[in-house]
Amino acid sequence: MPQSIVKLKGNTYYIDSAVNIGLISDDKGNTIIIDTGLDDDMGRKILKFMGEQNLIPSAIINTHSHADHCGGNSFITKRTGIPVYASYFEKQLIECPLLEPFYLFSASPLKDMKNKFLMAKESTVNHIIKEGEATIQGTTLDIVSLSGHSPGMIGIASKDGVLFVGDAFFSKYILDKHRLAYFTDIKNTLNTLEYLKGLQYDYFVPSHGDVLEDPIPTIEANMERINEIADNILSYCSEPRSREEITAYMIERYKVKLNIGQYYLTSSTVSAFLSYMTDEGMLKADIIQNNLKWIRV
Repeated sequence: MPQSIVKLKGNTYYIDSAVNIGLISDDKGNTIIIDTGLDDDMGRKILKFMGEQNLIPSAIINTHSHADHCGGNSFITKRTGIPVYASYFEKQLIECPLLEPFYLFSASPLKDMKNKFLMAKESTVNHIIKEGEATIQGTTLDIVSLSGHSPGMIGIASKDGVLFVGDAFFSKYILDKHRLAYFTDIKNTLNTLEYLKGLQYDYFVPSHGDVLEDPIPTIEANMERINEIADNILSYCSEPRSREEITAYMIERYKVKLNIGQYYLTSSTVSAFLSYMTDEGMLKADIIQNNLKWIRV
């Protein structure tokens, strides 16, 4: 549960929570909110904490469209009228949250998937934000493309030398807790992690985990986990295996706690690995007895 606003440097702050919320202010206290948490309750807490510090909401930037990052948009925008910014791809899902369970299920989703963890409250994105320098409500920021965990995910850097990285990487204890993290694109995830290793900022703030001054050991731990998962899939596919078989194997191997939504998140992650590993020539896909199966090359 969030307790208070933590100052990082200059006019850059964050709310330490299950999803870290970024705050970047100008000298008058006008403040850009980076991500808004899961639901109305988190949106309410963000405004409460900001009010206690005399910080005035001026805009929201969503790093990406997953419900735990934009679920507070609706409450905050209704209370304040401030605009929302997101990348082009993520805008579509923030404005039409049904798309997330829809693409996870590959059709109209089961009722059990229509919950706040997979479907944030619908909210309007007023402005599309692109990579590069951007001035938002008078505050100049650097927008960084961090595709991989989500196709259009972005990072936001303040001029104080603080980079909010969304879900580009997870702290080591988060990796230990959630051993099979969610990805949509493995190649872009690895490229993003390699890119982050070369960036120079005073602080790196992941959405899940600790603020870091030196992110490289954590980034490398994320890369090692991805390579480990690929190796496990490769080993299991010494014989032809369907996606469902591979998903069941990975759920057992990584002790994933299941409900219907988590099953499809895991299946989607497995699909991302299968796509990457097939494109890279590690696996071959073939239709065998009317079933699509993968085998190690």
